[in-house]
Amino acid sequence: MDLTFVGWIVVGLIAGIVSGIIAGGRTARGVLPSLVIGLIAAVITGWVMTEIVGSDTLTSIWVSALLATVAAIVIRLIIGALSFGD
Repeated sequence: MDLTFVGWIVVGLIAGIVSGIIAGGRTARGVLPSLVIGLIAAVITGWVMTEIVGSDTLTSIWVSALLATVAAIVIRLIIGALSFGD
């Protein structure tokens, strides 16, 4: 089962929501910010896996979601470190 465009949206949404729960803090929450952060993380994960690791495709939605979640947590931590409000 190869991931299609809709599959990557699902992976991004899963990654964004889970990263929001794990990272916590004052980063953007809600469905839309989580989807955007998750999609960015999913695109980065897909690019790294295909270009750097050499994997032709991620066939498991769970492995993709796990790797994208890690990337989304890193993105949320970077956003939290760069926010100057407080």
